[in-house]
Amino acid sequence: MRNRLIAAAAALLLVAACDGGGGSSTTTGAPGTTGASSPATTTVEETTTTTLLPGTEELPDEIRAELTELTEITQEVRGLEFLEQPNVVVVTNEELAQRVREQLAEDLEDLPADQALYRLLGLIDDEVDLEQLYNDLYSEQVAGYYDGDAGELVVPRAEEGFTALQRATLVHELAHALTDQHYAFNDRYTALIDEDRFDEAAAFQALIEGDATLAELIYLQGLTTEEQAAFFQESFGIDQTVFQSAPRFIRDALVFPYDSGFLFVDRLYRTGGFSAVADAYASPPASTEQIIDPEDYPADVPVEVTIGTLAIEGYELEYQSTWGELSFALMFDQALDTDTSDVAAGGWGGDTYQVHFNGEDVVFVLYYRGDASTDAEELRQALHQYVDTAMNTGEAEETEEGTAFRGDDAAWISMDGANLLFVATSDPGLLDGVVADAMAAIEAGQTTDTSGEATDTTGG
Repeated sequence: MRNRLIAAAAALLLVAACDGGGGSSTTTGAPGTTGASSPATTTVEETTTTTLLPGTEELPDEIRAELTELTEITQEVRGLEFLEQPNVVVVTNEELAQRVREQLAEDLEDLPADQALYRLLGLIDDEVDLEQLYNDLYSEQVAGYYDGDAGELVVPRAEEGFTALQRATLVHELAHALTDQHYAFNDRYTALIDEDRFDEAAAFQALIEGDATLAELIYLQGLTTEEQAAFFQESFGIDQTVFQSAPRFIRDALVFPYDSGFLFVDRLYRTGGFSAVADAYASPPASTEQIIDPEDYPADVPVEVTIGTLAIEGYELEYQSTWGELSFALMFDQALDTDTSDVAAGGWGGDTYQVHFNGEDVVFVLYYRGDASTDAEELRQALHQYVDTAMNTGEAEETEEGTAFRGDDAAWISMDGANLLFVATSDPGLLDGVVADAMAAIEAGQTTDTSGEATDTTGG
C-alpha cells in the first residue's frame, strides 16, 4: 500500500527541494496536476512535551516524549486539536501481526463467497487461498494502525526511538485518531459496511485515507533533507514480495484509498483548505465514481438502480450491493487494455448486484445503468471482451435477447437502452433460469419513457 504513497511523497519533496528545500513556501507542480500548487509546506518545529500519552507508561521516557511530540506535530499539520488524548497501545511486531490477523478474521465473514466469485470472474487462479493472501499482505504492509472501534492507536514497540518511516506512519495514524474524534468517521464507515453499501464505503474510506495521507505528506515536506533521505531509504527497503505477487486487482484495490483518495482530498485542500475537507465529511462522496473523477463531486450522484431479490433453489443471497465504477475498473484493468477499461468503466451511472452462494458454486447478477445508451454499449463490448479473455466460458452464442457464453462456467450479457444485464455462474445449468428470472424482475419494476429507454419505477 505504501509504494504509491512513497512515489507521491518523492515527487512532492522533489518539487519542494527545487523551490528551496522545503521551508514554509507553497510549491508547484504536484503529481497529477498542471500548474496547481502542492500541499502547503508546514515547517515542523521542535515542541516541548507536557502531557505524556496514556498507554505508554511502560516505555522509556524518551519514547513517551517522542510520541507526545508527534501528537503535537499532527495537530499542527492537520489544524485540529485532540478533544481527548489518544490512547496508545504499544505491542511487539509479533503482537502487531496477530492483532492484524484477528482484525481480518472479523472482517472476512463473506470470504468463501468472495473467493468463489473472484475465481468465476477470472480475477484469481484456483490455487489462490484468499484468506492466506490477505493475511500475508497485511502482515507485510502494516506498520501500525488506528483501531476506530476501540479508539486505540496500535504502534510497534520502540526502545531506541522511532525510525523515520515509523514516525511518518504514526503521523498518518494519529491523523486518523484526530479526525475520528472530530468527524466520527469510524461509526459512519462501519454502518456502511454493515448495510452492504460497499461502493459508498470505498468512497468514504478514500476520503479518510486521503486526508491522513495529505497530513503525512505535509509532515514529510517539513522535514530536513537528511530526515527525508532517511525516510526514503527505509521505505524503499520494505519487503513487498507478497504485495507484488498478488493479483493486480487486489494490489490496485489496496492502493486506491491512499492514491485516489489523496488526489480527491488534495483537490479539496487546494480549493478550500482543511475547511473544504471538513465539509466533505459532512457530505461524503456518494460513489467511487466521485473519487476517480473528483470533478464529479458533489454534483454527479449515482442513479438508484433496483431489482428484486432472485430466489435460486439451493442458494442463499450472500449480499446485494453496488458494484460501482471502481469495481469495473479493477476488473477490466486486470485483463483489458487501459483505454478500453477507462472508457467502459467511465460511463457508470448506477447499478445493483447480487451474489448467491451454495457453499461451492456462485451466481452473480448485475444490473447496470449507464449515463447514456452509448455508455451501456461501451460496457457491453468490454464485458464481451472480458468474458472471452478472463473467464472460463465457451464461445459467444448470439441470440435476439442477448449473448450467452457456455463452458465450464457460463455468462450472459444483454442490453436495453442505457441498461445492461450481466449474469455469471459457476453452475452453467442455472444460466437460462437465472437470466429469465432476472429479466422478469426487471420488467416488473420498469416502464418505458418516450425515448425508448427503460425507466426504473421501483425507487430509482
